[in-house]
Amino acid sequence: MRRFEGNPRVNIQILPFSAGAHAGMQGSFDVYRFASDASIVYTEGYGSGHPTANPETVKDCSLRYDHLQAAALSLRDSAKLIRRVMEERYGEHHDSGGDSVA
Repeated sequence: MRRFEGNPRVNIQILPFSAGAHAGMQGSFDVYRFASDASIVYTEGYGSGHPTANPETVKDCSLRYDHLQAAALSLRDSAKLIRRVMEERYGEHHDSGGDSVA
């Protein structure tokens, strides 16, 4: 867990079941944003995937992502939850570097 905490390249947020119905229930998607090129959305369904740079699709998925992020636990609370579940399920184990591992 410590490897990701404080790393500006990795943000992990948990969307708890208690959030109920949410914007991600329509299916999985990835939004890729580039500094000098158009953004791309990659959507997935059973047995297929589809990339698109269609501005309306990118806008829709970006908004869905924003809603998911707003409904999710904070970075700190997500890390606490992951740590708690790891300790409850697997006990506290450490690798040679002192990081907790399952």
